[in-house]
Amino acid sequence: MAAEKVTKAAPTAPNADKKRAIETAMAQIEKLYGKGTKTSGEVQIIKDIAQPIDGRDLLIVEDILDSGVTLHYLMQILAARGANSIRLCTLLSKPERRKIDVNVDYLGFEIPDEFVVGYGLDYAEKYRNLPFIGVLKPEVYEK
Repeated sequence: MAAEKVTKAAPTAPNADKKRAIETAMAQIEKLYGKGTKTSGEVQIIKDIAQPIDGRDLLIVEDILDSGVTLHYLMQILAARGANSIRLCTLLSKPERRKIDVNVDYLGFEIPDEFVVGYGLDYAEKYRNLPFIGVLKPEVYEK
């Protein structure tokens, strides 16, 4: 039989199947901080989405939701391009800093209004690689 000549492969992990079933599109949005802890308020689209999104269901994955200005801006752009739905997932949220109300569908943690670093979050290109999220001491940035 032909089946006897086929070496069995390891079973596919269920998460790998799910990842293959989800089409992804990436955009890179930045809010400029420079070397400070306060945003300039300027939003730049560094890399836009290459394919059309009209009629698609979108999930925005964010590290930290602060004022809501950037995410509100992004969600308006995506809605204008015809997205069917837009959901937001954020690891951290600072509700005290909110200037524009943004609906969070999936939230990791609410945190106080303090400057945090680590786990991908940085200050002046430093502390990004910390294996935890911590509060940056004010004496570091109030020089």
